[in-house]
Amino acid sequence: MEIPRHLIELRRAVEAADNRYRSNRGENATVALAVWSDATAALARGIAAYADETGVPHREVELAVQRATGRHTPVR
Repeated sequence: MEIPRHLIELRRAVEAADNRYRSNRGENATVALAVWSDATAALARGIAAYADETGVPHREVELAVQRATGRHTPVR
């Protein structure tokens, strides 16, 4: 399945935000968590829109995005 570049970029943004959150404390962690939350929501919307557009099941698109980024961890 061909995955749109914007979904791959969104997945990488989620991973980067997750890493920032895990490496910060206090106020910085709160900001990083907000960024992670926004990135995760954007990824979920993007996956849902692509699944609706193509007729491919949501979970299948989600797994394809994970494979395309080389990550096999679950999307939160």
